[in-house]
Amino acid sequence: MTTQTIETENRKSEAWDLIGSLFWESGRTTAKPSEEEIDLFTSGIQAGDRCTVVGASTKDLVEALIARGAEVTVLDFSERMCADLRSALPAGSCQVLRHDITRPAPEGLRGTQRFVLNDRLVNRFSETEARKGVEGMLDLLADGGQLRASIKLGLYPMDERMIETGRERGTLESFYDAEAKTIDFAAAGDVLTDALLPHGDIAPELLLQWYQGRGREQRFDHGDILALLEKADVDGRSLGLLSDCEFGQAPKTRMYTAVAQPGA
Repeated sequence: MTTQTIETENRKSEAWDLIGSLFWESGRTTAKPSEEEIDLFTSGIQAGDRCTVVGASTKDLVEALIARGAEVTVLDFSERMCADLRSALPAGSCQVLRHDITRPAPEGLRGTQRFVLNDRLVNRFSETEARKGVEGMLDLLADGGQLRASIKLGLYPMDERMIETGRERGTLESFYDAEAKTIDFAAAGDVLTDALLPHGDIAPELLLQWYQGRGREQRFDHGDILALLEKADVDGRSLGLLSDCEFGQAPKTRMYTAVAQPGA
């Protein structure tokens, strides 16, 4: 399969360029999708179905789709994540492209995909990035195609540590907006350093740089996700929620399935 480089304006790509395959080899030792969760993602997918996985970090899911005989494309805004995934998979097994999902879909993929899948991707975004990302995924889907997204609702344990530490030190408002439910890792300073929790066996120094580079992220609740799906609009096309359910063994995480609907 061919490879392709598409320029991206997403500044978070530099943070993920630091991590690359360490994310799935050394970091995601406990938070990776379980077999039950992969079954939720791949339910009903058959050989030949066109599927896009958004986020090269979900290597296990990509491998499960390849095993089903799906026609798989992976999109990620980090060049290193893309390169490392290509190296980790059998040659020719899928297409891996550098692309920022907060931008319109690549011309050759627009409106062609039966399934678009992403695991906790939205949790890496600000509200604006999440809105654009959902529309970028809708742009990939053929009419009647499904978007399947798992999303961690509420705060992560490290978020809670940072908020508690920031409150104690009187610096909370410098990096956390409670009303917007937004945390800015780049602005947290020593609070981030002191509240840092391990991510597998990734070195703390590298982990710290990764978080700093991730910048601003929103923590969503169920209503926020429903609003993101309801407001999605690409040339009059929209998303209709089919279902949402608890996502396997992941605490406070839900799987949302929506269908691409044609414009009027």
